[in-house]
Amino acid sequence: MEKILGEMPLQDPKIIGFTIISGSPEGAPYLDPSEESEESDVEVVEGDDCIYITAVADARAGGAPYVTFQEDSVTLCVGGDEETVIDLDCEIDVLHSSYNVQHGVIDAVCRKKDIPDEVARS
Repeated sequence: MEKILGEMPLQDPKIIGFTIISGSPEGAPYLDPSEESEESDVEVVEGDDCIYITAVADARAGGAPYVTFQEDSVTLCVGGDEETVIDLDCEIDVLHSSYNVQHGVIDAVCRKKDIPDEVARS
């Protein structure tokens, strides 16, 4: 981990959706990551051009997880019938936004809508 962090550029690096599980120390209780907790299972990180949403899919629920994009919000279903609406602070480009479900994790990338008067970044 130190090697990876040491090789990253100095410009405020962000790590999204990273997990290392090496086992529990002897005598420590086993924590099952699939168990329900009171903490939010949704992480929202805003970048310059995109908003990244990461959530844990519920493999025990019926139905496939999915994401629906609206101009100012995202509807997230981690499995089953329950949906969560995430309000966004800016408008997104619905056609160029996407999501992927892999290994029990939903990753959504919401492309921010270009503002016509804004200077293009290089």
